[in-house]
Amino acid sequence: MQKTILSLAIGLSFLLGMSACQPKSDASSKSNEAKDTEQVNTPTPIEKSAATSNKPTDSALDAKTCLALNKSMQKVDDTSKIDTIYEIQKQLTACLPTANSTEALSLLKDYQAMYGRFLAIDSDINAENTDPQVAQAYYDVMSALEMGEQVPVEALNKLSPRTRYLISLIKSDADVRARNLGEGFYTFAHDLQAMADIFIPYLRPDQKAFIGRMAKDNQEVFWSDAAVTITFDELIERAIFWEDYIQRYPSGYAVQDAKVLLNLYRYVIFFGSDNTRWTDNEIREFIKPDYKQMIVALTKRPNSILAKDAENYLNFMALSDSERQELYPASSTTEDGYELNEWEMVYYRLNQAMQIPSIWKNDGDNRECLEGLFCQTESFD
Repeated sequence: MQKTILSLAIGLSFLLGMSACQPKSDASSKSNEAKDTEQVNTPTPIEKSAATSNKPTDSALDAKTCLALNKSMQKVDDTSKIDTIYEIQKQLTACLPTANSTEALSLLKDYQAMYGRFLAIDSDINAENTDPQVAQAYYDVMSALEMGEQVPVEALNKLSPRTRYLISLIKSDADVRARNLGEGFYTFAHDLQAMADIFIPYLRPDQKAFIGRMAKDNQEVFWSDAAVTITFDELIERAIFWEDYIQRYPSGYAVQDAKVLLNLYRYVIFFGSDNTRWTDNEIREFIKPDYKQMIVALTKRPNSILAKDAENYLNFMALSDSERQELYPASSTTEDGYELNEWEMVYYRLNQAMQIPSIWKNDGDNRECLEGLFCQTESFD
């Protein structure tokens, strides 16, 4: 951001001058004190604005602050307080109008990583090192928070001071929440949409579309206990979005990741998962009539790989056993010599018919796109 120091200073001088002309608002209401939790002191914009001078030298100083914002965010960790994040948010509000889209996107990545460190906890959820009673207490407290119920004080007192502090943020309506990961696991999370909204006004149209969609889709988990957590129509809607994104922005932001997401949703639409099925085991009848209607509707999309997939799927469903064997021959055993049962045989043939890349890789690199606002590379040894 070295090229924008002058524009930063000018922009910030204007912003500071405007803020000085604004009437003071009432002080924000105090958070309720939570017994057995740390008191949360949430600074308000008015409190910070009142302490800001609009002298010319302050603008230059604030420009330097903008340049060092990423360093400020990197200092936040699992010992920091929420006040530090609120101060960074104020700096972002002043600095982002002077940033270009590349700089804004870089700051967003730093901001997401900052919140990840801030909300990280291991002591109460590490199954290998945690007392089972503490793990149960953590589950009881987080479950109560998710359901909006009274937090059991006895369970709360068994948790670490840091965990109790994060819980106090939830109870004081800070932008922290309990996120259910499924199978009895919980973590702390930040509202992805609120995070994206800070930066989206300063991004290019393709970046806005990508980040906005990731914020919407990844707010909650996609997988839980080997099952898909969203409905069939939501699944199809996501696939359509990413196909349209790729066609609209063929050289756009993170288009390769958009293709990863499209292939992910294509696969789940037509193969389901271990605990999610859209058809019977023989793939001849849809479980619900509207599922078929949705697939038929997909076939009508112009210039669409989803339309081709849908046609292939419906054709496969209509084949007899002998036709499937003739068109898609399969051995009764795997390459390792294990016998395939009837269900496995059906999906083996479906895989030949659909030719959709499998999402289940256990070697090499894999792009993980179901957490946060950006895809991450995962390596398998």
